[in-house]
Amino acid sequence: MAMGVKEVLEMGQRALEGAGIHDAKVDAELLLCYMLGLERGSLFMIWSKILDDSQFNHYFELIDARVKRLPLQHITGVQQFMGYDFKVAKNVLIPRLDTELLAEAVMEHAKFFKGKISVLDLCCGSGAIGISLAKLCKNMKVVCSDVSEDAVRLTRENAKALKTNVVVKKGNLFEPFESRLGNTKFHMIVSNPPYIESQIIPTLEDEVRVHEPLLALDGGHDGLDFYRQILKEAPKHLEKGGMLFLEVGHNQGNVIAEKLAHMGQYTDIEVRKDYHELDRVVVCKTQVK
Repeated sequence: MAMGVKEVLEMGQRALEGAGIHDAKVDAELLLCYMLGLERGSLFMIWSKILDDSQFNHYFELIDARVKRLPLQHITGVQQFMGYDFKVAKNVLIPRLDTELLAEAVMEHAKFFKGKISVLDLCCGSGAIGISLAKLCKNMKVVCSDVSEDAVRLTRENAKALKTNVVVKKGNLFEPFESRLGNTKFHMIVSNPPYIESQIIPTLEDEVRVHEPLLALDGGHDGLDFYRQILKEAPKHLEKGGMLFLEVGHNQGNVIAEKLAHMGQYTDIEVRKDYHELDRVVVCKTQVK
């Protein structure tokens, strides 16, 4: 069934809308661009182009996959973050654009450090945060770590593809950085740990609930399990005056800020909102004694 690009896109959009897909128009266009190897901005130049039967069938195979709630990034294999294309995989959390605010906070404070800055991307997932920082801040020496073998493998692939010298470690939280000779210390630790309450996970959209790894989502009964461990252990792995940057859930900022203040080991505690005025990032500094 040979049809023009504009008509095919309209059919794709209607199919996605019928399945309740958010941003159906955008997804329909991105899937066609993926199939044709085009940038989205080039679509208007080919409105009248006729797609042959094989292209038509291939496109609607992609549409059908999205209708079944397979994440767009799992279909295309890529998610852009901080201007870079990151490979994604089914057993590793897809980077979210909101997380760019976390990376931007690190970059903002990096200018106050002199010389080479050592940075740990803890619970790194695809490595999007750490690798982006290594690309954008030439004075950073970045280490990424995750307990997931799939995440470690994917981070190494992304680091190689983006030509960075990021070091990648496997282990549970700070475990890879502890030894009898002493703890490895960093100037900055940045982390986007699992923070969704266990009971909330069954209510999430299929794209997340079915296709994202539970290991990267479940933060325990109140969503704070990982924060408790990170807040407790981070001072042992931060230089004096070092900084901790955390992505948090939409209602967790003040709770975590209060925990930080109560511990007495952190100062300059700040909660930052995202573009929807929801809690997104907590920034703090270790005490200088």
